[in-house]
Amino acid sequence: MMVDMKGFVEYEDKQYPFSFSDSTLNLYPDKFDSKSIEEWFAPYERGEVIENIQLHGITANRKNVIFEVSEQYSDQEGFLSFDVYSIFEYDSARYQPYIEDGKHKYNVKKTKIRGIKLSGVDVDVFYSPENAYFIETSKKQDIVTKVGVKRIVETPLGLIEWNGVKIELTAQYKVKQSFSPEPLHSTSEIIASFSEDVSFDFAKEIYLGIYQVFRYVMRRNNIVFNNIEIFDINEKNVRDIFGKFYDLKMVHEKENSSKIKRRVLSYDYIGEKLGELLKAFLEGIIYIDHLPDSIDKTNKFGPDRMIFDFVAFEREYANLYPETEIRSEKYLQAKNDALNMMDKLINERSGKVKKYLTTFRKRIAADENSLADRILVVIKDCLSIMEPFLVYELGKEYNIKVDEITPLENIASKMNTLRNDMAHGNLDIQLDKDHIFGFEIIEVLLYAMRLKAVGIEDRKIQEGIIKIMGFNFALD
Repeated sequence: MMVDMKGFVEYEDKQYPFSFSDSTLNLYPDKFDSKSIEEWFAPYERGEVIENIQLHGITANRKNVIFEVSEQYSDQEGFLSFDVYSIFEYDSARYQPYIEDGKHKYNVKKTKIRGIKLSGVDVDVFYSPENAYFIETSKKQDIVTKVGVKRIVETPLGLIEWNGVKIELTAQYKVKQSFSPEPLHSTSEIIASFSEDVSFDFAKEIYLGIYQVFRYVMRRNNIVFNNIEIFDINEKNVRDIFGKFYDLKMVHEKENSSKIKRRVLSYDYIGEKLGELLKAFLEGIIYIDHLPDSIDKTNKFGPDRMIFDFVAFEREYANLYPETEIRSEKYLQAKNDALNMMDKLINERSGKVKKYLTTFRKRIAADENSLADRILVVIKDCLSIMEPFLVYELGKEYNIKVDEITPLENIASKMNTLRNDMAHGNLDIQLDKDHIFGFEIIEVLLYAMRLKAVGIEDRKIQEGIIKIMGFNFALD
């Protein structure tokens, strides 16, 4: 939980006293310095990009702090107010006590970032802390005879490399004992350990990647991490927590649906492939703006979600099914011949004719599969995963022709027409049940093709999709 702060911070080579509260950082000048309207707006004239900047300071309790803020501030007689997006509060040094000649002394060692820990309700949903316990029962009396805590060991979630740094992802339980009515309390942690010292910006990039992964495996945007800790590795090879990161842009209203534990691609399905998903997000190749904000909004389809579904599918298709792998050699040869002929004609013509021919060449070069073709290509490639979902949505005869077209081809064609209408601003759109089936199929495909690509076995993918999509059928 974020707390109020006071201290000193540096801005434009000058130190200011500051106070932080309610996502706002206020800086106080040592004298009034009112600016004119022209001076205030000058840095943000039309065409100028407003960036995020970092302000470094020290708090009243002697901790170092980095505020990520918008460079556009409000100014009232020199009192500056910034919108704060994130905060890193940390100790810059560790003190190592020792005794020499009977005297207590200590060494000072600068702290370095070697990893991050994340915990919260969504981490618990992904990696259930309930598994930390074992329970023994008496078969004769049908009562619990013993409750204990399993040996705490870290579970591997994957090892990747990013910008030359190896990142090891693990999960573990954390159990606290007390004499309260709830004597044992367990939580889970996701840990990202770095093979070497990294910058704060690098650690923040990894955190943001993990945050995106959790949006993906929860299929919603309201992800909450209650605690984000930064650690060093001490001389005994033990993690030493020395800082906390606060993401003020993160949604702080946690999921309150009773279905929260049932709508997740948990560790049971993802396993050590979490690292592969993280790398894909770090590379920026997975699009997830189509995800609903919460579980309650999962079944609500508006124009924005429809468009984003199409964008997400097109992005994944481009990532996983490049044209050269799915087009026939005859098609590619014909396209190449047409482009060569167009180049010859363009060189022989001039004026408007040349301009028109150049436009035609661009259209030929851009020609590719229709959305309907792409949907069918991916379904064919992922058929061993997709078949039970196609039967669930369309029935057992989903691939049997009726009037020369199968029910699946009919839906793919309708989705293609809808995408084109929306792209060209046609507002006279009539939706029917086939379109809803189509969007559900697309959203299943988005998980099927990505999880297949990272190497998860078909059965695990199917079980995970049933859970995260909330389908009510059994595979057997």
